[in-house]
Amino acid sequence: MANKRRTNELNQQIDDNLRKVYADAANEPVPERFTKLLEQLRARAAERPPEPPEEKS
Repeated sequence: MANKRRTNELNQQIDDNLRKVYADAANEPVPERFTKLLEQLRARAAERPPEPPEEKS
C-alpha cells in the first residue's frame, strides 16, 4: 500500500511540474519573426479574391 501511495505522489509531482512548464511556455511572448510572418500571410490572403466553395458531387 505504501508503494501505491508513493506512486500516486510521484504521479502528482509529475503532473504539477508539467502544468508549470506548459503554463510558463504559454505565457511567453510570440517571437517577433513569427508575428511578422503572420502579418505577411494575412496581407497575402487579403490581396487574393476569396476562392469559391467546392461543389459536392
